[in-house]
Amino acid sequence: MMYLGIFLLVFLILAFVKVPVPFAMGIGAIVTMVMAGGAIEAIPQSMFRALNVFTFLAIPAFIFAGDLMTAAGISAAIMRFAKSFIARVRGAEGAVTVITCALFGAITGSSMATITGIGGMMLPELEKAGYDKKYATALVSTCGFLGILIPPSIPGILYAMMAGENVMKVWLCTVGPGILLIGLYIVINYFRVGIHEEKTREPFHPGEYVLNIARKTGGSLDALLMPFIIFYGIYGGIFTPTEAGAVAVVYGLLIGWVIKPAFFKARGKAYKPTKKFGPMVVDSAVTSSTIAMLSVFAIVAGTMITYTRIPDMLTEAMFMITSSKVVFLLLINIMLIIVGMFMETNSSILLFGPILIPVAISYGVDPIHFAGIMLLNLEIGMITPPFAANLFVGCRVAGLNMNDILKDMLPFFAACIGVLLLTTYVPSIATWLPSLVG
Repeated sequence: MMYLGIFLLVFLILAFVKVPVPFAMGIGAIVTMVMAGGAIEAIPQSMFRALNVFTFLAIPAFIFAGDLMTAAGISAAIMRFAKSFIARVRGAEGAVTVITCALFGAITGSSMATITGIGGMMLPELEKAGYDKKYATALVSTCGFLGILIPPSIPGILYAMMAGENVMKVWLCTVGPGILLIGLYIVINYFRVGIHEEKTREPFHPGEYVLNIARKTGGSLDALLMPFIIFYGIYGGIFTPTEAGAVAVVYGLLIGWVIKPAFFKARGKAYKPTKKFGPMVVDSAVTSSTIAMLSVFAIVAGTMITYTRIPDMLTEAMFMITSSKVVFLLLINIMLIIVGMFMETNSSILLFGPILIPVAISYGVDPIHFAGIMLLNLEIGMITPPFAANLFVGCRVAGLNMNDILKDMLPFFAACIGVLLLTTYVPSIATWLPSLVG
């Protein structure tokens, strides 16, 4: 355990003085490796192996595809699609916000992009519908991570790479918790706002209702087809998750160039790039490079962790504290939520996954079940005060302070904790769908 303490101490000191997380992780691992008498010449080889993985190519592809779809302006189309189904329901605007965030986040793979993109569009609509601005901001801020639980997701790919698990199974392990949270959020919104709204007095015409859904579906079909193509292609055995990323990029370019010319504009008879296409490509490349650096130095940390037998020592220490699987999972939940408060999700997975997964397995926890627990915990950490990244972003979009929305955020946070406990102690919520994958 001494080596774990050395690693964490060096890492935290460097992070505190604002050394980028990947370098802080790598330096901490190298210092610990040297103090443990390890062969540091193995480190360059492990760094090369970190990127020499076919699955890793899916990450920059999905990041670029998400940015392409975001720039193409799909958020409004998704919002209209969701609204066509539930426009007559009391609390419809809030329910539409929840569903739109889930769909948009599933396509873009970014909770921050979801909050800024959907928040900027839906906050004025919610206020027009009579929603209190503080409550509306709390709703948007806590909805940001819902789409990360619906595949495809970058954190799921990173967990699968690090744990050596099937990417499709890891993606599916968070679908159950994600659907439960979407339903609970809509129920909370109904009792918070919808129950006080008047019922619509306009007569219901089934024909017009179906026709309106058909029109809105047609208008948003380009956005909705992307996840369908990915899911059908992967689970139908047509292509791998990595190849699905390439297909998503091609489809995103098709949307932004041909169907909704957002990236290119006609000049004479030819199409020329617009100014926003270049910066968007650069942003995607920078994000991909950041994750690549995280992966490289996470492997360095993993090499150090394996050499120093930290998981074995941590397992022995945990069994000295408790031999109960129930208590162990409770302690892990508390720890991971705290980690999620301070650290970005991808960094947390790569740093703590190699340490905690072997310990969880020693307690009889299925790695796919643990994936659901870990991913859900880290996303909840992003809405957990005082260091709640998603709440800060939502408040910045709305022009409020985080203290203004804490009271309205609590019911959604309570729903998250309830779903987390269910996922933790009812494993089938996380493992049922993955068990269907051959």
